[in-house]
Amino acid sequence: MKKVLIINTTFDQGGAATIAQDLFFSTNNNCEFYFAFGRGKKNNLPRVFCFGNWLETLFHICLVRFFGLEGFGNFFSTRKLINFIKREKFDLIHLHNLHGYYLNFSFFIKFLAKEKIRVIWTLHDEWAITWLSAHSMGCEHCQTLEGKCKNKYSYPKNYWPILAKYNLKRKKKIFSLDWSPIIISPAQWLTNNIRKSFLNKFEIRTITNGVDTNLFQPTSNRTALRVKYNLPIDKKIILFNIGDFKDKNKGMNYIIDLIKILDKNDYLFLGLGKGVFYAKENVRLVGYIKDKHILSDYLALSDVLCFTSLVETMPLTVLEALSCGLPVLGFDILALRDLINEKVGRLVPVDSGQLAKNMVDLLNNEEILKDKGIDAREYILANYTKERFLSSYFKLYNEL
Repeated sequence: MKKVLIINTTFDQGGAATIAQDLFFSTNNNCEFYFAFGRGKKNNLPRVFCFGNWLETLFHICLVRFFGLEGFGNFFSTRKLINFIKREKFDLIHLHNLHGYYLNFSFFIKFLAKEKIRVIWTLHDEWAITWLSAHSMGCEHCQTLEGKCKNKYSYPKNYWPILAKYNLKRKKKIFSLDWSPIIISPAQWLTNNIRKSFLNKFEIRTITNGVDTNLFQPTSNRTALRVKYNLPIDKKIILFNIGDFKDKNKGMNYIIDLIKILDKNDYLFLGLGKGVFYAKENVRLVGYIKDKHILSDYLALSDVLCFTSLVETMPLTVLEALSCGLPVLGFDILALRDLINEKVGRLVPVDSGQLAKNMVDLLNNEEILKDKGIDAREYILANYTKERFLSSYFKLYNEL
């Protein structure tokens, strides 16, 4: 049986952690999974190892914020992780996010190269091939050593970018060492970008994310669900799942514009996320939901998911919504072009007016909504199940 170590920034926060957990908790007779993470609360689960140190993380955050230097901190935490790997003698290491103020990636990649450890590296964003930001967002400079990157205020934030360009130079040097990771991308658009980058020397594959279709499924009684959560049964419910209302890349301002334009008693805007949001009578906030069963209920009882994010890789929220038979209206961005077609939803230009016009058009046509919901469920069952996702990774594990 192979001992496989999964490494990510956190254990239970964010989309990358969800994907990593799906693998960790899966049943595979050929693999024994371990999970190592650098940030978040420690837990008592077997084979889970927290190696982070909050003081080192704080110092690392300062390095990024004021100097644009990602991956220079956390020397002692990284050494703790390396000692754990040496002690447990893993057959395979599956890397997820290397960013997030928790790892000295130079120190760590040099160790992996020296020890000739077999590695799978799932890239959940473009961080590995940019100066600093997790997404290039159309900036033509952030993947080159020329010009100025315009994304200094996107994640991870950097107020003084004078040294940020050095990150890319360092990444090219470190990631080009004598190691041979198999790079996995969850979306075809990201795969294409990676193949155009300095990482094209490595084997690159696409394994799309999957959703638990037994958990996220349509309801047979939407009225009962709305009564359960004290929501009106006679209104159209527009669900928006921002995550963090302070994150401008999630398009919160477009949601606010939509609320103002559709200022009618016919609609209820149901918001999932954390932080302070726009106060209005037809807006209901339920906070950030960790319980997947409750999240599934909210998706199933709604009429449309309004997804206004401007930057994504392969959003799990969209997959989960479609699995619940919930049509998706979103902006025409790269990540959604891979997922949304006219049968299951609709993509519109990044414009509040277009968003409102298409929202009204969808909500005023019950037959179209019903058909899109049925097609959405079938689309997920055919292409994005958790079983299909796990099977692809298990096949890869067996190859190594």
